[in-house]
Amino acid sequence: MIRARLPLFLAIQALLGFWNLGLLAPWMDEVTTLDLTAHPPRFAIEVAAWDVHPPTFYLLVWCWRHLPLGLNPAIQIRILTVLLGLLATVAADRLLASRLPEVARTWFLALWCCSPCLLLYARMCRSYSLQVLTTVIAIGCLIRCLEKAERRFVGWSGLAILVTIYTHYVPGMALMGAANLTLLGRRRWRDAALLDGIVIVGLTPWVVWLVKSLESWGRHDQRYAAIGGVAEYALKLAYWGMSFLAGEAVPDPLLLLAMALAPLVLLVVWWGRSRLPGLFLLTAVLAGIGFIGVARWVSYPFLPARLLFVLPLMLLLFAAGAAVRPRLGTAACAALLTVFLAGDWCYFHTAGFRNKQYPMPVREIAALMKPGSLPLVDSANSDTAALEEALGPGRRVWQTTLPGTEPRLADPMLQTVWFLRNTHDISAGSLNARFETQLRRSMQLVSVRRYQPFTPLEHRLMLAIGMQHPPDYFSELLEFRRPYVR
Repeated sequence: MIRARLPLFLAIQALLGFWNLGLLAPWMDEVTTLDLTAHPPRFAIEVAAWDVHPPTFYLLVWCWRHLPLGLNPAIQIRILTVLLGLLATVAADRLLASRLPEVARTWFLALWCCSPCLLLYARMCRSYSLQVLTTVIAIGCLIRCLEKAERRFVGWSGLAILVTIYTHYVPGMALMGAANLTLLGRRRWRDAALLDGIVIVGLTPWVVWLVKSLESWGRHDQRYAAIGGVAEYALKLAYWGMSFLAGEAVPDPLLLLAMALAPLVLLVVWWGRSRLPGLFLLTAVLAGIGFIGVARWVSYPFLPARLLFVLPLMLLLFAAGAAVRPRLGTAACAALLTVFLAGDWCYFHTAGFRNKQYPMPVREIAALMKPGSLPLVDSANSDTAALEEALGPGRRVWQTTLPGTEPRLADPMLQTVWFLRNTHDISAGSLNARFETQLRRSMQLVSVRRYQPFTPLEHRLMLAIGMQHPPDYFSELLEFRRPYVR
C-alpha cells in the first residue's frame, strides 16, 4: 500500500485535473496567454515582459502549443498546466513529504491532490502550477542547504531560485528573501553570498526587464478596491484563506463550515513547526513576502492564484502537525478533506463561485450575438477578452471606454446591440449608465438576461460595507433593437 501511495494519489489528481477541461470558458488572463503564444516566441516574450512577466512559462507553452495534438489551444495548454501540477506533487512527495511519518505523508497527498484551490488554478492557461513546481524544488534544496553546510546544496538552491524567478517574480523574490534571511540568521555569510552570486549572474541577460518590472511594481496604483484602506488587506487575507481552505466554488453553508474549521487548521499548522522547523520558517517568510508583493498589485479575487505556491507548504505543515496529536490530528485531516471534496463537487457543478467571472457562460452569450449585431461591453469591470475569444476572429467587441464607440451606436443602420455589463457600475463618471441611457433613447430594450446570482451572505456583506442597494446578480446582458419603421 505504501509503495502504491503516490501512484494512487497521482491518479486521483489526474482524474480531477483532466476531467472536462473545457468546463469553464477561458477568462481574460487565459486569453492573453492564448494570444501571446499564437505569435512567434520573441514577440510573446517581449509583450509578456512589458506586462511584468518573465519568459519561462511562455516559452514552454509556445513549444507545447505547437505540438500537433489536434486539440483546441485552450484545452491543449490546460493539459500542460495539469501535467505540471502532477510533477509538483511528485516533487513535494519526494523532497518534502518524505520527512513526515507515513500516515502524515498519506494525509498530505490526499489533501493536496484533492485541493479545490489546486483544482481551480492548475486547470488554467497560466503559470500557477509551474510556480508551485519550481517553488517546491527550491524549498527542498533550501532545507537541505540549511541542514548540511555543503556548497553543492547552496549551488542547487541558487539554481532553483533562479529558475523560479524566470518563472514568476513573486515566488522567486520571496524565495530570495527567505534564503537570505535564514542563511544570514545562521551567520553563513559566504553561503548567502554564493547563492546571491549565482542568482545575480543568472539574471544578467534579463536584468533590464527585471528592473523595469520592479519599477512598475513600485509605481503601481491599484485602481479597484472593494472596501479601501486597511480593511481591503483584511479582505484579501480572508479571501486567500477561503480559497486555500475550501476553494472558490463555495456556497454559503460550505463557507460557514470552512470558517468554523479555520482556527483548528491554523492550530494544527502551528503544531507542525515542531516537526518541520526549517519548513515552517521558510513558509512564514515566503507567505509574508509573497502577500506583500501580490496584495499591492492585484485586487482580492486574484490573490490566491498568485500565492498558490504557498499551499503545498501549508498542507505539509498541517499534516506534520496532525501527527503531533494523532487523535485530534486525524479528525482535523478528515474534516478538511471533507471540505475539500465538497469544494471539488461545487467546482464541477459551477455552484457558489465567489469570483463570478470564472463561471460566466461566455460561450452562450457569444452564441446570442448573431453576425450583424453589435457586441458592447462594460470595459471597466467585464471580461472583454473572454467575449472576443468566444466570438471568434472577424467579430469586434466595442468597449465603453474606447473612442468611437458612441458614434458607432448612433448609426441608424445598426439594428441590434447587446450590452454586457456588470450590475455594479464602477466606471468613471458612471459611463455604463450613460451608455444605457443613450441606447434607451434611440432603441427599444427587448430583453434582459442576468447571470451569476449573489448569495444571501454576499448581500449581507455588501450592505455591511456600505452598499445601499446591492444587486441581485453579478452581470446582465441587455438586448436593444431599433424599432422597425414602415
